[in-house]
Amino acid sequence: MKIFENRDENGNLCSFEVPNWKLSRRRVVRIVAKIPGVVVIRRPKRLLSWFREEIFCEFEINGVKFQIDEPFGDNSRFWVGKYGGGWCRELELVRQAFSEAW
Repeated sequence: MKIFENRDENGNLCSFEVPNWKLSRRRVVRIVAKIPGVVVIRRPKRLLSWFREEIFCEFEINGVKFQIDEPFGDNSRFWVGKYGGGWCRELELVRQAFSEAW
């Protein structure tokens, strides 16, 4: 699976995107939930999640909060990053989980 990385001027991973035509919202949450130490705070609602929720997953690793969203509800990619943006070690773990899932 192609992962689109968003890096800062120092080359640190700040967020990444995965194509949503390869992954459903529920599959994305399942990938995240398998990461050791993850606590899933919010999952997509069952009915019409894609229509009602731009941010459809929230989770935490080592006290760092992350979100997964689909900008505008009809984007071709899901965005994965921490609240407030920026690099953190835990984001590398999340990216690795998506890399290994496909």
